This record gives sequence, structure tokens and C-alpha cells, in this order.
Amino acid sequence: MRRTLSIFFNIDRTYLTGVSIVGSTLSLDYINSTIHKIDFENTQSEETQNGMTELINIISEMDFKPDEISVTLPSESVLVSKFPGNINMNEKSLKALVALELRQTYPQFNFEDFSIQLVPMTSQKSKKQMMLAVIITKEDLKVIQDLLEPLGKKISKFDISQMNAHSAFIYNYPEFRAGNIMILGLQGQFMDISVVMDGLPAYYNLIRFDGLDSLQEKIENEYNQIVPNVCDNLDAMLYFGSGMTKTVASELIKISAQLDIADTKRLNGFRLMKSSLDEREREYCSRTLQIYPACIGGCLPTKHTIMTL
Repeated sequence: MRRTLSIFFNIDRTYLTGVSIVGSTLSLDYINSTIHKIDFENTQSEETQNGMTELINIISEMDFKPDEISVTLPSESVLVSKFPGNINMNEKSLKALVALELRQTYPQFNFEDFSIQLVPMTSQKSKKQMMLAVIITKEDLKVIQDLLEPLGKKISKFDISQMNAHSAFIYNYPEFRAGNIMILGLQGQFMDISVVMDGLPAYYNLIRFDGLDSLQEKIENEYNQIVPNVCDNLDAMLYFGSGMTKTVASELIKISAQLDIADTKRLNGFRLMKSSLDEREREYCSRTLQIYPACIGGCLPTKHTIMTL
């Protein structure tokens, strides 16, 4: 048995799930969240200090004892950049490409100040190979590690919410694994849109969400970038995130029907998992299942390739 504690530092709260893995079977054995958010760009604010105190108290009181710690951050809390390249390029060339991006965005920092993960985008249609760079300052990672010190474990896995949502999707929806699936995450003022083809990331973009009135235009613009440039069609759209209200979900179903996407539904990260939670906790999971896919995905083995610079 392997027990993983996944901690998702979201823009509204910090979410925690504890999952036990025995062979191919997953059991949700712990779930919790803070009331206050933790903003690593404003660690001295009252909100963040309250969030940190809450998290420390939760960690000290929980009976779930993890073997490993996984950390997830929303895309808007890190630098996510796309650039032409592939995993077979030598490390020196890849570092040069990422360094160029860093100089444009963070001219005051050095390359060595960042932790960088590269993910290849796999598209059967496009001849241009793309890489996704997930970039976070080592200072922020140290703050997180120090905050989690009471657990007595080093962070063993780090990723952004959208990539971890991919992992939750792949585990929980075997009927879609061979298809072309749009994954849409919505919260705050941003919307992550990605495509998973045959279980691998093929497309990613982070765009501003300007309200319900602009939702159709935004998604149609992304759809036109994806079809036929990335794939010939989309078999389904699965959506998640703290911004996924019933009104937004209804609008997404209408939009996907107009775009001839056959299936549209909420991404349920708990769908095929067993659980030892009590009835009250299970009811909480049912109400909030659209919030937890990224957190659950952090507990799962990563299916896509990650290269660390």
C-alpha cells in the first residue's frame, strides 16, 4: 500500500485529499480544506497567515499518515509557457529556449532561481512539435516545503492543476481514454483549456474569463484552434473548477452541442474510487466533486512525460 497526501493550493482555499493505492485500486481515505486561501505572492497578508495557520492545524490533527506528498498549484500562480521544441532536444538547447522566456518575463531573476518542468505536447495533426514549460521560483517551493515540514516528508511530486486533472480523467474515464477530449478548468478570472489525445496532452492554453456573456466566443475561438489543427474532432468536453456553477455548466452544454461535441459533463475525480469516508464526508464529496479533480490527480501516477531542468 502506498499513501499519498495531495495538497492543492488553489486561489480560494487549500484542498487536501489522502489516497491509498493498492495495486490498481484507489481508496479515498481523507478529505479536507481550509477556509482561507494561501497566496505565495503575499505571504504576510492576514488572509494568507490565517490560511497557513489553518493548514498547519489540519496537518497536525489528521490521522492520515502519508508515504509521499504531492503539491498542486493553479496555472495562474506559476508561469506556464508554450514554445516550439521536443523532448529529444539536448538539455542545453531546451534551457536556452526557456531562458529566453524567463528573460522576457522575469528580467531581474537568474535561470537558477527557478524550478522548471517540461511537458511535450503530442499532436497527430501538427508537424510543429510544442513543449509546455511549468516554471515556479525555488523560493516559493521552499516556502511550501517549510510550511509542510510537520509532515516530515519532502515534496515528491509537483504539477499544475490542469495536468493533474488529466491524470484524474485518465483513471476515472476509461471509456474516453482513446478519444480526443477537451478538459476545461474554470475559476476566478481564468480558464484552462487542454486536449488529451489517446491519454496524452496535445494542446493547452490559459485564457481570461470575462464572464458568461463571453464564454461562447472564447470556447469557439479555442475550438477553431484545436479542430482541425490538433485533431479532426472532439469526442467529449469535461469541465471542472471552483467557477463551475450550474449556470456555467448549462451554458457549456449548449455551446458544445453547437460545436457538435457529442458528450459534455462534469469531471468527477472520485468516479471510480473506493472510499473509507463516512456518510457526511461522502455527501461533501458529492457537492464539491467539480473542485477536486486536480487534487485527486496529484495522488495518481503521472501519465505524461515530464522533464525537469
